Amino acid sequence: SQMLGIDLPIIGAPMFLVSYPDLVCAVSNAGGIGTMPALNYRTVEELRAGLSEIRSRTNKPIGINLILHKEHNPNWMRQFEVCLEFKVELLITSLGSPRSIVKEAKSVGAKVFCDVTTLKHANIVAKCGADALIAVAQGAGGHAGAISPFALIPYLKKEIPELPVVASGAISGGRQMAAALALGADAVYIGTRLIATPEANAYDEYKQMLIDSAPEEIVYSPKISGIPANWLKRSIDKLDPDFKPDTGLNVEAKSWKEVWSAGHGVAQIDKITAAAEVITSMAAEYQSVVKNLPACIEAATSGN
Repeated sequence: SQMLGIDLPIIGAPMFLVSYPDLVCAVSNAGGIGTMPALNYRTVEELRAGLSEIRSRTNKPIGINLILHKEHNPNWMRQFEVCLEFKVELLITSLGSPRSIVKEAKSVGAKVFCDVTTLKHANIVAKCGADALIAVAQGAGGHAGAISPFALIPYLKKEIPELPVVASGAISGGRQMAAALALGADAVYIGTRLIATPEANAYDEYKQMLIDSAPEEIVYSPKISGIPANWLKRSIDKLDPDFKPDTGLNVEAKSWKEVWSAGHGVAQIDKITAAAEVITSMAAEYQSVVKNLPACIEAATSGN
């Protein structure tokens, strides 16, 4: 949190077609840092307008996610230029190496955090000058890794001790935040929980599905977006009741608006809550959890 000048070590994840100025401002104004994907805007002019709106509504730090991959995002260089122009405090990269942006980002005081799911990729981005690693563990919404956070976070901390680690995957409240920091994470990433907020740009039916779905109903498959990701089974069943995670959809999804993403954090979602309240209650729950952790080992060790 010192690195970004924010009060709470909580980053609102940049979610495709979900995170826009309303959500970004709500999270940043609540003391975390709100972020959104550049790809949520079809044109660079629209991105510029979105950033202007955010800067007029909050003076707190914000973040933008850039996909540094020509095939998936042919416009990324121009998106990056707009981020520099607005002096966006945090750039989050996914897919591709951040090498091409690190120097210029640092020249305007921006930090570069990189999504990683494996040590191999973490080593690549560390060598390229990343400021922090976002450890995307099993159970994250969207493009998720396959390693349990219990293993991934301490593993990255041990192998790349010089870089802060942000924990991502099923972090929906203060309990998960306390667990992530206990594992060695320096901050947490919160995604799925923020979709069930009035500020998220998601259909009401999508928000209700997060409330209704159990973690057993999250499907991990590479067959929907081409990269292994977690999806709401109920949204897939509406399109294709015969879907199998290893064979894919038997129908063409007309758009991303029909298959909805979510992580295992749906287990903790039982109502729509204002984004600011999600962030502040997470911090409060974290403090109470840490204070009330059982001192079960003390008695056994104090007699020695």
